[in-house]
Amino acid sequence: MRKIIAHLGLTALSVLTLASCAIPPAPDHAALMQAALSQLQFPANWKFARSAGEFDAATLGFVLPPEILLLIREAQLNNPDLRLAALRVEQSHSAVKAAGAALYPTLGLGGQMGDATIPTSSLAMNGLALVSNWEIDIWGKTRSSQAASREMSMAAELDGLYARQSIAAAVVKAWLAAAEAQQQIQLVQAMVVLAEKQLALIQSAKQIGRNTQQDVVISQIALKNYRLQLLQSEQALSSARRGLEILLGRYPAAEVAVGTALPRELQPIPVGLPSDLAERRPDLRAAENRFRAAFYQVEAAKKAKLPSISLMAGLGILDNSLLVLQKDLSNPIWGINSRLLAPIFTGGALDAQIEVKTAQQQESTVNYAKTVLNALAEIEGGLYAEQKLLERSNLLATLLVNQQQLIDLQGVLIKVGKGDRYQLQQLQLNLASSQMTLLRLQNERLIQRVNLHLALGGIYPI
Repeated sequence: MRKIIAHLGLTALSVLTLASCAIPPAPDHAALMQAALSQLQFPANWKFARSAGEFDAATLGFVLPPEILLLIREAQLNNPDLRLAALRVEQSHSAVKAAGAALYPTLGLGGQMGDATIPTSSLAMNGLALVSNWEIDIWGKTRSSQAASREMSMAAELDGLYARQSIAAAVVKAWLAAAEAQQQIQLVQAMVVLAEKQLALIQSAKQIGRNTQQDVVISQIALKNYRLQLLQSEQALSSARRGLEILLGRYPAAEVAVGTALPRELQPIPVGLPSDLAERRPDLRAAENRFRAAFYQVEAAKKAKLPSISLMAGLGILDNSLLVLQKDLSNPIWGINSRLLAPIFTGGALDAQIEVKTAQQQESTVNYAKTVLNALAEIEGGLYAEQKLLERSNLLATLLVNQQQLIDLQGVLIKVGKGDRYQLQQLQLNLASSQMTLLRLQNERLIQRVNLHLALGGIYPI
């Protein structure tokens, strides 16, 4: 009789397993875009783009010096944020395993020994037993939870990838900032020398009555301002170096070596199409994975309201004194039980859980829309900024040409005895000031390109 029951139980188990409901697929990208950004019309091309063509994720538009590539690799190994991202990925992998473990039977070994009895317990007997329990996922609740964990794990991996690219971009920008600061220091040092020469000329002219003490004080103030500017540039260099060292995982001693010149050539890069952005940016793909995870979490919450079916089996050896009382028992004993549990009244907990998960799904939809809009703003803003920075740089370059012409003309006047050396030095100071501004614009263009490259989904060799 027991064998018949066992066969019937196994047959029923097989039927239930085969008849388990397949979980519904999560909405695709088109459905997500419709839910999140139905009001948004994507243009065929970027509004402020000036170079057509397919985006090349590995093309930055200027050559990175070898030392930057070495620093990027060092940051990939030692940056604390990247180590945290890697730990989150490991945690997500473990969460997927934990969610899927409920699909399999549990197996436990237990025993009891002693003379005291527990009147209210069915375990008031001595023995050793091997017990297995399995809740059949007939409705797909566990598989939905596992799918949600899998989507969250994929999102964590994409977050880690985007973090790696972001840190690489941050290293490049920190190196550029330090290189600019070093060049600014050289320019300000030259300006300090020119201001000192001007002060000496004013003091000499005062002795013969050509200038007053007021003129001397004005020159002294100008010299001190240039020296203050030099101190500020030195502070900027130290800050940029420490920031770079933090990215590298080093002690912030402001000792990291950086270049003394900025990359000169900045080539335009094709930016691709707005419709391709979601496939290139890891953060957008991660936001989409979180939306799908929220969908599966809603499915799992809904299926929690359905009846659960469990199978339990055990094999054990009991104390012989119990077997004496039960003539039809003999060691080892075994059995198979099934259980059906349908929730009838839970105080509204299950409905509330569905409401919570539904609200979280709506939140993930809005978060995806926010991420997409931010990405679009970064790109269009970056493209527009590139245009204006280029226009400003070109205009300032022509200004420098004019200032150099004035210096040359003043030099000719000095040679024929009609020029003023103080005026020449003032023109040279004006030129140095414009050179500092141009250097700032050149670095802004480079940094803006790094930001645009990252916003478009660019990658670095890591």
